[in-house]
Amino acid sequence: MQTMGVDPRDQTWELADPRYRIYFWAGTASDEWEISGADVQDVLAWAEANRGDRTYTLYACVPQDGLGLVRLAGEDPNELRSG
Repeated sequence: MQTMGVDPRDQTWELADPRYRIYFWAGTASDEWEISGADVQDVLAWAEANRGDRTYTLYACVPQDGLGLVRLAGEDPNELRSG
C-alpha cells in the first residue's frame, strides 16, 4: 500500500448517490446485481450476507462515456486466469 497527501481542488466531479455492482462468482460463472440508495459499507454487508459459498467482486458504476466500473473489492476469477 502507498499513501500520499492530496489537494482536493484537483477534483472535477463527484457522484453523490453512486450505484454499485456485485458479481458473485461460482467458479468462472457469475450472478450480477446492481444496488443503489446505499453506501459502500451497506453494500459490503449485503454482499457478505448473500454470498453463500461464493466469492464476489464489488464495483462502483461510473456513468461517463457509457457505463464504466471501478473495482472496489474482490477479484475477477476470469481476469486471474488470463494473466
